[in-house]
Amino acid sequence: GGGSDLHCSETKCPELGVPGEAKIMSSKSQPPLVRKPLEFKTLFYARRVNDGEEGVETDGVAYITVGRSVWESPDGTAEGSDGSTIRCELMLSVNLVREIKTENGEMWCELTSITHGVSPGVPIFVGKQLGLVAAENYIKDIRALFEK
Repeated sequence: GGGSDLHCSETKCPELGVPGEAKIMSSKSQPPLVRKPLEFKTLFYARRVNDGEEGVETDGVAYITVGRSVWESPDGTAEGSDGSTIRCELMLSVNLVREIKTENGEMWCELTSITHGVSPGVPIFVGKQLGLVAAENYIKDIRALFEK
């Protein structure tokens, strides 16, 4: 694991009036049975979604994140790889987090996550296992934030 934030912006686009936060994150991981570390560089955008907006029903607060790989440099050219890692392409990642009220009145958090990625050089059976482990770690990371 491990990653770093390359750019962070908490702004509202003045021309479009789009609230939210955009961040480019870079990370590397070394899964078992893969000879080189996997490298990711992803643009994420997150914002709050109000009840009824975008067809989302919620009993409280909801947030959506959207992600996509970005391997281009700030001047629009593709950055070359030094060959020490396997670059992975995150085609699309969408996460919807929303509060829902249970039948007994308790407020719970529902997480819907859809991710499509390509990892060249990673066998399919390893990729499927990595996907399950990544999903489990994602939930653990979220829980850890609230246990602090």
